[in-house]
Amino acid sequence: MAVLRGDQLEVANRLLALLSERGVAGLQAPTGWGKSFVASFVIKSLGGKWVWTSSLINALTQASRALREFGVRYFLSTGRERLCLRGFRHSDFIIRKPCGFCQFNKPVPKPLVKALINAVDYGDVRETAEQSQLCPYSLQEALIKELISEHEDLVVLMNYSRLGKFARKFNGVIIDEAHNAVIPRIVSIPRRSIEVLFNRLGVEGVDAKNAELVKGVLSELLLTIAMDGETNELISLDDLVAIIESSIAYFDLDSDSLIGVKFEGLELPSDKRVLLMSATLPPSILSSMLVVKVEPNRVIRAVVGDLVMTAENLERLRGGEVTRRINELLSDGLPTVVFTTSSKEVFLENAVYEDELRRDDVCRRNLVLRFFGKYAEGVRLNCYKRVILLTLPLLPSNVMRRLEVGD
Repeated sequence: MAVLRGDQLEVANRLLALLSERGVAGLQAPTGWGKSFVASFVIKSLGGKWVWTSSLINALTQASRALREFGVRYFLSTGRERLCLRGFRHSDFIIRKPCGFCQFNKPVPKPLVKALINAVDYGDVRETAEQSQLCPYSLQEALIKELISEHEDLVVLMNYSRLGKFARKFNGVIIDEAHNAVIPRIVSIPRRSIEVLFNRLGVEGVDAKNAELVKGVLSELLLTIAMDGETNELISLDDLVAIIESSIAYFDLDSDSLIGVKFEGLELPSDKRVLLMSATLPPSILSSMLVVKVEPNRVIRAVVGDLVMTAENLERLRGGEVTRRINELLSDGLPTVVFTTSSKEVFLENAVYEDELRRDDVCRRNLVLRFFGKYAEGVRLNCYKRVILLTLPLLPSNVMRRLEVGD
């Protein structure tokens, strides 16, 4: 089973105390620090059924890996769009409502659900459903219900838009990338495009600057618009759906466009343990609950030698010379971090690259990290004694803040 670092364990214990006392807590820590591992440790310690939500499938996939390392049973689910065997999009489900007449929409056999009881993600479900000519989404939902009924300790990972459907069945909720849950989605459609669309549909007397009236007309005509191939090329169906679903819609004179603002919001269950996590929690969360904050690591105490590689002299050093010179520096055993704009520029044997970096590699192996990569702020690098910069002459500001150069 995975083991937390000392700083991670300290944060985990503080979160456990807050969740036990208050039932709700926040965690703000830099990308790459290990929020998923801390949350997995918290879940392992508290036990019970949890739903782990995020707007990003990549974040949920990373969370599933952390849960696996801590030996926590989980199932990674996804939405209709990723599972649909007919390739329908979100706007299609809103406009066409295709599920009612879909040939794959059949009753899900109980034995088939039982056969998937050990599945860990939607990929297994989609493959099985395709072989059985069934709707993968229906099979996934039946499997989630079965898993909840079968297991006392379980984590189901899903998009937070589905939280309201399942929250009451779980003991705890994790909202990952919580900043995305409260940041509005904004869509803009030029007035001229709306007028051309209405003209094509034979709609007269509608002021394209009247946002609420336009929303109402679009809502009534969505199916007609969806069936008109040329109309689809004029305005994105996804944008039209976003305008209709917007909490706020108005006409912007400066851009001569109709603007829609949709707030997803957070539906926090009042009787569950709730942990909100992000690298940057919004002020609304920071002001309403106790949050454990992990400050970004900004300082590398580095000894800089006589080798400086920039875009200006890289041409001179091409043909393996860059790799040879860096390998010479690494041969002295001094712990080293190589910052680069692209890991493709150097090929080092005595170093681990960002894409393959594991938690126990830090401080034990030389690292090759991208300036704006996943671990730009979250990995604590104070244990390293030397930094090599393979970069443009002007370093990015976030890297400059982290360097404290010594002799």
